[in-house]
Amino acid sequence: MLMTNLNVVGKRVLRQDAYEKVVGGKGFPVNFSLPGMLHGKMLRSPYPHARILRIDTSRAEQLPGVKAVMTPKDVPQIPFNPIFFMPAGSMGIHRDMLILSDTVRFAGQPVAAVAATTVAIAEQALQLIDVEYEELLAVFDPEEAMKEGAPEIHVGVKNNIRDTPSFSAGDVEAGFKDADYIFEGTYETQRVHTCYMEPRVCVSDTDSNGHITIYSSIGHLFGLRERMAYVLGLPVSKVTAVQAPYVGGSFGSKIDFAYIEALSALLSAKTRKPVRFEHTRYEDFICNARHPMKVHLKTGIKKDGTFTARYASTLCDTSAYSTHGPEVILVHAYFGLMLGYRSPHMKWEGTVVFTNNMPGGAFRGYGAPQAAFAVESQIDEICDKLGFDPIEFRLKNTPRQGDPHPFNPEWKLNSYALDECLNKGAERMGWSQRAKTGSASGAKKRGIGMAAHPLWVSGCVGFPDIYEHSGAIIRLNVDGTAYLSSATMDIGSGQNTTLCQIAAEELGLAFDSVRMAPGNTDNLPFDAPTHASRVTYSSGNAVKVAAADAKKNLLEVAATVMEANVADLEVRDGMITVKGSPAQAMSVADVVKRAESPFMVIGAQGPAPTTLKEKGTIMGISSVAPPANASPAVAEFVEVEVDTETGQVKVLRAVYAHDLGRVVNPAAAEGQVEGGLQQGIGFALMEKMLFDPETGACLTSDFLDYKMPTAVEMPSKIECIFIESNEPTGPFGAKSLAEACLIVPAPAIANAIYNAIGVRIRSLPITPEKILAALGKL
Repeated sequence: MLMTNLNVVGKRVLRQDAYEKVVGGKGFPVNFSLPGMLHGKMLRSPYPHARILRIDTSRAEQLPGVKAVMTPKDVPQIPFNPIFFMPAGSMGIHRDMLILSDTVRFAGQPVAAVAATTVAIAEQALQLIDVEYEELLAVFDPEEAMKEGAPEIHVGVKNNIRDTPSFSAGDVEAGFKDADYIFEGTYETQRVHTCYMEPRVCVSDTDSNGHITIYSSIGHLFGLRERMAYVLGLPVSKVTAVQAPYVGGSFGSKIDFAYIEALSALLSAKTRKPVRFEHTRYEDFICNARHPMKVHLKTGIKKDGTFTARYASTLCDTSAYSTHGPEVILVHAYFGLMLGYRSPHMKWEGTVVFTNNMPGGAFRGYGAPQAAFAVESQIDEICDKLGFDPIEFRLKNTPRQGDPHPFNPEWKLNSYALDECLNKGAERMGWSQRAKTGSASGAKKRGIGMAAHPLWVSGCVGFPDIYEHSGAIIRLNVDGTAYLSSATMDIGSGQNTTLCQIAAEELGLAFDSVRMAPGNTDNLPFDAPTHASRVTYSSGNAVKVAAADAKKNLLEVAATVMEANVADLEVRDGMITVKGSPAQAMSVADVVKRAESPFMVIGAQGPAPTTLKEKGTIMGISSVAPPANASPAVAEFVEVEVDTETGQVKVLRAVYAHDLGRVVNPAAAEGQVEGGLQQGIGFALMEKMLFDPETGACLTSDFLDYKMPTAVEMPSKIECIFIESNEPTGPFGAKSLAEACLIVPAPAIANAIYNAIGVRIRSLPITPEKILAALGKL
């Protein structure tokens, strides 16, 4: 049963850092500096594939103001993978990157670095470095990269195929023989950038003992420490990563170790001064992006609308280095393509291919948006062809509450309300009144489409070799407030606010009485990255446990002072009372004061003893793994208008329904939905990174050239329906929200376009040119 007597959780509260951010955000890492700090810059290769024959840095070193120059021979040559969420030495990842290498595999790869007294001098010094390259043949298309005779990007990797993962259940060929209908289609998605606002930035300060302290705009404090130690060949105790109060956006892209972090530490060690690096927007654009994928789907259907077999294959361009490719394709397959819909027979095959494109990385949804575009588009095709209602079809083929979890049958879908998402969303949108496909008249045609995502995650419990535990520390103050310390990184989504709400609710304090106190890897318990929709559920559980521990200690002191049984005490609104006797009360502040007061207290009658039993700072601590991986469910409905003369598409309205267990902060939840829709509109209609076909240079490397939605392209009406299914393993019943908000918009928009014009487009983005071509007007 959903708890209804909550004071803080479920309420709209103002972010505690809101005003500070809008007036400049002094807590952003980009605003951090140290006295005597030097400025670093990287020289980047103009070639997509080359071997360095010679580097001459003599002229740069002689430039006044230049304090150090580094080339591949000056840095450790320890292969690494930049992913923070897996152990640096994990057998599950491929380590094929170097801080600086004598082989270049993408245009823009760093080949040297400079530290100078000003940014301008550092940039001038880069122009004085002479590099002699041997150009090598490059390949940018993954299908071309797999052909015999294609340029070899990594020695010993045949046909540039990094991995070929697969899985199957049942007998897929037998399942297709049992089918009454078979549908096949190929669906393609493009490379898009995360477009966070704050650039990648870091400051490293190495002391005389070789201890590195680093401040960086990242999404995982302990991952930064671990990767820094690994690539430099140091014990982790030699690295301290300092937590920023907040980071200016990530969307997945800041859970990787960056070249700048290693180079800043090495240059700091060489110069004995702090060294700061800040990416230009161009450098941000070429450091990582969502993986483009080509998905082929084959689906067998019975006349009653049930699946008999599902086959899928995925081609993933992992780019110049492995990075996330072998991981993202697995999440894409399991939680994007295959497990959300029931089928007795299924098979999936993946191919992860190296090219000379810029590195691929994490992006909100981690492979699922690419999968959902394929799956939800094909389901729409099936329903349209066979006359099934898309809502009923999905309800017939998806799990139910209480079913075993498709990923791990030992878990149960204890809270699962996809049916409510579908039904309530359809009712709100007026789905039953939707016009027949292609029946709209006039040049501007309207259509309604929908998409669902039946299965997603609340973290990474159950995933091989992926970190998933959290910790928190809560300390009560003598004024009745509390400090919360957690290594969770607030990347702009209000994670600090959510965790403070959970702590305040458990402690019985007002929201404003709990404040986040940043720390570092020396004094905070470990936490996994801010990714995988995990913070509310996983970090939230750890905060709730720490708050419960602090409350237990608080009530034990109060019982001593109030001469009451601890079991008879409760705390609410900052007051501790005896159950059934509200007049017998004491404030939290007075109890904490008593705990922290001297043993002998001087009063009006002179010195008087208290008790030793009540003394000590009242605090709580936790370090726990979440008990499960609770699955949210989501459905989105959109209405579009397509101008068949220009090909322009407008999204007019969106209805988004999400089973999130419990809403912790409705305002923050609505912000997640609106932001996810904006990114989804970009993915569906306009965003695409473009590159020079000869040089591999990025042509869309700033917010002027890279087209993404603004407020003008957003629908005037966005409606949120939050289904509170009360997840029993989550903090106050909560589970995840964030990533699913971006998984479903693109297929919903694609299906709405089809409903409007009667023509199916199977590649993203759905540009005006594609629409006009599909209508035979180009």
